[in-house]
Amino acid sequence: MMYHRGPASDYDEWELLGNPGWSYNECLHYFKKAEGLNDPNLPKGHPKGPLTNRVRKPKYEQFEPEFHGTEGPWQISFHHLFEASEGFIRANVAEGVPFNKDLNGSSTIGVNKVQTFIQRNAIRSSAARAYLGPDRLLQDGKPKPNRGHVRIVYGAHIVRVLIQKRRGVKVAIGAEFIDANHDMHKVMAVKEVLLCAGAFGSPHILMASGIAPEPHRTIPHIHTLPGIGRNLADHLGVPVNFRASPNAHVFGTRGRFYHIPKLLWDYEVHGTGPISSQGAESACFVRLEDIAPEFVAREKANGTWQDRSSGPHAPHIEILFTPGYFRHHNKVLAPDPDLYYTLVGLLLNPVSSGRVTISDVKDGKLQTLIDPNFFEDEFDTRVMAEMIRFMRRIGARMRLDPACGGIETNPGVASVPDDDEAKLQEYVKRESSVYYHPTSTCRMGPSSDPLAVVDARLNVYGIDRLRVVDASVMPKIPAAHTCAPTIMIAEKAADMIKEDWQDVSEAKEPVLAKL
Repeated sequence: MMYHRGPASDYDEWELLGNPGWSYNECLHYFKKAEGLNDPNLPKGHPKGPLTNRVRKPKYEQFEPEFHGTEGPWQISFHHLFEASEGFIRANVAEGVPFNKDLNGSSTIGVNKVQTFIQRNAIRSSAARAYLGPDRLLQDGKPKPNRGHVRIVYGAHIVRVLIQKRRGVKVAIGAEFIDANHDMHKVMAVKEVLLCAGAFGSPHILMASGIAPEPHRTIPHIHTLPGIGRNLADHLGVPVNFRASPNAHVFGTRGRFYHIPKLLWDYEVHGTGPISSQGAESACFVRLEDIAPEFVAREKANGTWQDRSSGPHAPHIEILFTPGYFRHHNKVLAPDPDLYYTLVGLLLNPVSSGRVTISDVKDGKLQTLIDPNFFEDEFDTRVMAEMIRFMRRIGARMRLDPACGGIETNPGVASVPDDDEAKLQEYVKRESSVYYHPTSTCRMGPSSDPLAVVDARLNVYGIDRLRVVDASVMPKIPAAHTCAPTIMIAEKAADMIKEDWQDVSEAKEPVLAKL
């Protein structure tokens, strides 16, 4: 639930790669359009202000107003901050990482509390709540004007996009899907088909529809696009775990179950307290030359340095602080999480890339095959080993902070010492886990790019009236948590669709028929 856009230069790079209209200045409008920031500087009780009973941390809740929107449907807020999270911020500053008052402002380099997509009442502000909630669709229990055409089908599985040839042009005319009762349906588009199934689902559906890099032996081939399913990128994270000092305040329970009723009361009644936290509350974003100059110099001397960042003000790595003992991203592996905290290093600019393909039918469905291809390039492994060394330096400073304390328990300096590169790399390959930010499998690019799948207006090359609108179109994975960029893409796509159809009369509701 971390709201993070990444550096401005990432989006400027998208435009430089041949995608007009995708510079940061143009994308910023859509970030702000989606955002409904709850301003912590407003009086308590104000409908756009902080929760009445939440304890504010003014130092960590600053923002640059010119980079934020307050009227959008997606609620963004500053929420709970554990005392140990503050210790993480202090440790980074002591290590030379600049304090950044707004990680979504003029720069993303530095350390601070993160902004979150959590509502004022401490409930997740998902895209579904923001865009498909009752307040958006209904008025007095009835559909709002211009919202009556919205129809949501639960439990549906898209089989394929329907393509028809009209006067020599391949046109998307609708889609087939299977509902929760396993009945097949066909829905016909009046204007166009939008594919929004994500970096795994969108290439799968295109290939199942006969739009693929090469013919599939069981699917009629309609159109060749070599880039479909290619360029898969994601953010890998590697953990370092610490046992906090007995007096540290990590989760707030201190392992005592009699604290739990109060925690539940604070959350259910006031929307405050540790349960209102999204977990990873603070983060730092840094460049390798700032935290590991010897590593960069050595890589350059060896001719192996690969800077995949978008510019000198874009981070290479992110370090997340999270209370508790976490390994493999979402698994809590300690009996008493209040006695532990975890630092997780994320590789933001991976060199290695993977691929999504489809196999033959199994259990009535085509299977998606995902080859992430992590660590194909050893440079990624070496960078992540360097991240461990940096996290240990942060941990050493946190050990001196009364809010944290801490002794490293995993991997442990004795078993994986800093000066043993082979053991560090082995640990990286064994313990790293994906952070669910897959992108770029239907990447946007100019027609001269042989691996581009969609153009700058997200139209699929070679197929009329078919667009892809999700993280798969990102030309490169941004140095960001990808939820915010994905919603920005959707907001921008909505305007492009309206522009492209502005001279077309209002369409009727699409036809849905059971086959």
